Amino acid sequence: MFDLEMWRADILQRLRRFVRAPQTEMGIYGTERLTYYLSSLVLEPFFQAFSNQPLRAVVTLATITQTTGTNFLIHNASTLRYSQQLLWSEFEHSPSLRLVIEQILLKLDVIEHLLHTLDDPEAQWLRQSLSDEIEPYRRNGELTELRHALNEVPWQTRYSTVRSLHTRRGHYTGSDWQLIEQALSDRVAMVRAAGARQLGRSQSPLASHLRERLFHVALYDRDLGARYAAARSIGSLRNQLIDGLSREVLTTALFHDDSFVRSAACLVLGQLGSAMVTPSILDSLITVLQDADPYAREAAANALAAMGQTAATADVLAALRTAVLDSDQYVHEAALGAVTALKD
Repeated sequence: MFDLEMWRADILQRLRRFVRAPQTEMGIYGTERLTYYLSSLVLEPFFQAFSNQPLRAVVTLATITQTTGTNFLIHNASTLRYSQQLLWSEFEHSPSLRLVIEQILLKLDVIEHLLHTLDDPEAQWLRQSLSDEIEPYRRNGELTELRHALNEVPWQTRYSTVRSLHTRRGHYTGSDWQLIEQALSDRVAMVRAAGARQLGRSQSPLASHLRERLFHVALYDRDLGARYAAARSIGSLRNQLIDGLSREVLTTALFHDDSFVRSAACLVLGQLGSAMVTPSILDSLITVLQDADPYAREAAANALAAMGQTAATADVLAALRTAVLDSDQYVHEAALGAVTALKD
């Protein structure tokens, strides 16, 4: 199923040849402009998915950006897939398409990957070449995020700085809190995950905006590693996060349109454990046990197992016994483990 993770993985696979010989690979594409080459490369997986899974392709693109340029890509996907020159011409003349390309490059971590993977001389060539090509658009206020990404501190440095906060043992200064807050919104998943882990070490109550941001990463972040790190931190801070507000946020997430959000909510509930058990939470998890997505069903079973004896109601056990018969192996195993845990 085409989604952001699959799209990113496909792009990184295609970039392997470029990393080995950047200018040679651009020559094969028939262009000397990096903006043209990268535009074609990042859109190829979308165009391919659009021909096989049009609905999934459109939904996935919409999670990145929803602009006039997005509409243009959708309406012209079949034509643009086989016409590089038309795509490049549109890029040259359309600010809305340039915005879409910018968001894809940034949200799928393409620029970060290239700057990290290329040798130092090639990385500097990439920075300079892209900066020169997009400079003419500066006067219209375009591509500011892309220019920032080309000139910002490397993500490895940001990651190391956030990780170094472990020496504080959870006793943070004002500047430390500011650094953690910035990390939670970083474009690179590893930095967001590092920020979430530092929050989990906090020895003082979280400010409301940091609490809200931590839950947002745990539930909605596009990266599994960042979601998991945030969920673990919520579990570490459970004594200050088990309340009506958390129950409301998580119950809402269990019925979110995105199955990944539903799965993430189950993971967080499992981290918080038995103290989160209410009739409403249990009823919601029973509903997710019947979810169309097997990952969500598995996550719901694991959450119920983590909640222990307080979750062992007759309705829960009946739902888990039904889930044991699930055709998906992992759902079956999770449900069987939950039945065993709750009966014991």
